[in-house]
Amino acid sequence: MSFRFEKAVELLELAHAKGRLAHAYLIMGPPGSGKEQLAIRMIEMVNPADKAKGAASLDDLRSSTTSVISPESKSRRITVDAIRTVEHTLQMAAPAGVTKFAVIRDADRMGPEAENAFLKTLEEPPQASRLLLITARPEMLLETILSRCIRVTLTGAAVPADLSECERSFLEALNQHALNARRGLSGALGLLSEFSGILKSEKAALEKQNEAAERAEVAHYKNRTEGDYLKQREEYFKALAAAEYLQTRNRLIEFLVMWLGDAMRQQHGSRHLDLPGFAPATGKLAATFSIDELSRRLDAVEDLRVNLNTNANESLALEVGFIRAFA
Repeated sequence: MSFRFEKAVELLELAHAKGRLAHAYLIMGPPGSGKEQLAIRMIEMVNPADKAKGAASLDDLRSSTTSVISPESKSRRITVDAIRTVEHTLQMAAPAGVTKFAVIRDADRMGPEAENAFLKTLEEPPQASRLLLITARPEMLLETILSRCIRVTLTGAAVPADLSECERSFLEALNQHALNARRGLSGALGLLSEFSGILKSEKAALEKQNEAAERAEVAHYKNRTEGDYLKQREEYFKALAAAEYLQTRNRLIEFLVMWLGDAMRQQHGSRHLDLPGFAPATGKLAATFSIDELSRRLDAVEDLRVNLNTNANESLALEVGFIRAFA
């Protein structure tokens, strides 16, 4: 389940008040969802002295007890040396009542060696320490790391200032589906066809983009490094394209949640809408379906999101999900 920033803060503050904060969190969400701000709030709620700093960014909280690392070097990777430096900091003694923090920005940029080194810290965390991993691409991380962190998934802003082409296309497809009252099985399958077509085009564009980046890197390094490195980079760019595709797919599913959520909000007379530019279309849904029916359809989309994050066949999961949500 994903949360808006304010709700995530509320839940973490409740866990802190009850003494139930975990030692490791994976903070996930699309760009602009507030991942770094949530990490700041977590550090401030645990270490009151940090709150007095009025930090505008994580970098403002760097200290002898708070480490913040990011991808570095031309390859934009988090190195194993950086992880070992963090481990050393966490092992150091801290003043009484102070919790040591290690924050890893863009944690998906850790390579296998760095991930395995960090896994040891996750398995045996030093006393009075907490680990915060921040990423928009959790699919790039080892399952052994994912399983050892409490996941906090943030939703994005209601509508970004600049929608991507695929986001704009999908919202327009939803708009036409609602305004033209396309119902039943044919309407659901028609919307699914548009959704799948948008995803297919986006996947091809991402693969082309990453293939071009790989060719540029090979041309630059082919006479300067061993072949094994280039093979690793080839695998990296393939994995990156796959992760970016999943990120896009998940973002479009998030728009479905916003869409049906807005219809429910309009039934309750709420002034807040996630997609205010599409109020006429979601308003039509609100006037057409009961609150129970809209709730059922929203549950179907949430089930779809869960199923897509398992080993379920993507095409089958999408077909079942769209039929349940829109037929």
